[in-house]
Amino acid sequence: MPPDSIEENAALQRLVADRVASRIWEKDASLWPAESPGAEPAAEIMGWLELPETLKDWLEQLQLVIESPLNAKSPSFTDLVVLGMGGSSMTSEVLRVVFGTQPDGVRLHVLDTVNPGTIGPVTESLPLATTAFAVCSKSGTTVEPLSLEKHFRKALEDTGVTSVADHFYAISDAGTPLAERARTGEFAHWFETPRDIGGRFSALTAFGMFPAASLGINTSLLAEAASSMVRRCREDSTDNPGLALGLALGANANAGRDKVTLITSPGLERFGLWVEQLLAESTGKHGKGLVPVAGEPLLNPEHYGSDRNFVYLRLHDSDNSVTDALTAALEAAGHPLFSYSIGELELIGGQFFLWEFAIAVAGHIIGVFPFDQPDVNAAKDAARAILDSGHLPSAGSESDLQTAVQRLIETPIQGDYVAICAFVPESQEVAAAFAKLRSRITRKTGMATTFGFGPRYLHSIGQLYKGGSRSVRFLGIVSHGSVDIKVPGETYTLGALTPAQAYGDFEVMRDRGRRIQTAALGRNLVAEIEETLKD
Repeated sequence: MPPDSIEENAALQRLVADRVASRIWEKDASLWPAESPGAEPAAEIMGWLELPETLKDWLEQLQLVIESPLNAKSPSFTDLVVLGMGGSSMTSEVLRVVFGTQPDGVRLHVLDTVNPGTIGPVTESLPLATTAFAVCSKSGTTVEPLSLEKHFRKALEDTGVTSVADHFYAISDAGTPLAERARTGEFAHWFETPRDIGGRFSALTAFGMFPAASLGINTSLLAEAASSMVRRCREDSTDNPGLALGLALGANANAGRDKVTLITSPGLERFGLWVEQLLAESTGKHGKGLVPVAGEPLLNPEHYGSDRNFVYLRLHDSDNSVTDALTAALEAAGHPLFSYSIGELELIGGQFFLWEFAIAVAGHIIGVFPFDQPDVNAAKDAARAILDSGHLPSAGSESDLQTAVQRLIETPIQGDYVAICAFVPESQEVAAAFAKLRSRITRKTGMATTFGFGPRYLHSIGQLYKGGSRSVRFLGIVSHGSVDIKVPGETYTLGALTPAQAYGDFEVMRDRGRRIQTAALGRNLVAEIEETLKD
């Protein structure tokens, strides 16, 4: 939806007059501040611009691989498990939930956690003899998917599978350790990802399209939607949707409304996870950043502060009665709202490109280089140091959850937000309990909340927490479970890797001077979370 105020129209006209759209296509680095030391320059990391125009030919080649043997009509494989983190898995998770299992597709699973409390039950539930695995890592060195790969290779061997390599697919850049292993025959097939496309901009690469095609989605329609959006985003025109969305994100952030709150039609909620990473990693640096608020329970307008900026993604054929009423009330209450409607699910291919282009525009407006992530490795390095030391921090050093929450939300300040990050086994029940906690915090304090399971958030919104504004109040949660899983060939277990990642990130947050409280949960997660909801 184009801007409808005099000020917004004038701002959009300035973007048009400054040829911002054309200069993005020209990969003109002068649009943004210089990249961080060691980061790749804009011209070498913006291959996502041309990707939709070449996608159709690549998808035809992909289909040949899908049809043999990843075809549900063949007895070879019934399930595909994506092993990845951040940009290498987020698109798969979005498409899995939005589209569901298609008539001609396999059952898709996405594992972007190493918590043994999650991995153990998944392993037991899979029909391993007919399950394929996609090991996804742009660098070919990401510890989480590589650890899971070793676990599942051993699990296949234990079931008597003799051709284990035939069950594994690799997705990475050329020249990586993963690509080299594929060359020596450790995988059934290797898909190359473009070196000039960063992970969070890779939805339309093999990271997203191989699982999409396996799921049975019509990837040609996704590609056509993306190509159509490319054409619309090329023009220096007020009709350019990428300019309009980028302006809505950037200008509102400069005006103090940096909490980008995503409201979606039912069924599209998971798209917020993908947007979350794109916004947070692209803009959360050097003390600035857009704060993506995804998956937040819907509240009445009076509960939202003046730091909010709303974006509504509306699917025509969905039951939009609740979200339509809320967004109308938000506008009536004076909150900024950018709405975008799509007619059918396959048009989400265009949404991937729209948001990528818009974040390039928003980076220009708020004054950050959107294509690097200077703080992501800090937590990885800290976790590795903890693992190498062989000594995890002592259990029991954390507060109970109720005490930690109370300490964190004392003296609410307009513009602050609470980031809840939980290294616990995932389930719908646990997620629902945390949603209630988020709602209670906002109703009580007016502060926005974000939520993420660890280690997923480390590869997405974690950049913002460490490199963005000091307005974050961080709540880190761990659970000390009794289940553990060995990682074949490694000295660590998944039960050691998970807390090492948690405590490593908590350490970095403290080193960066962030306000942080940590809490430990026992085995009855839902009950302990809901206990904090009582007065």
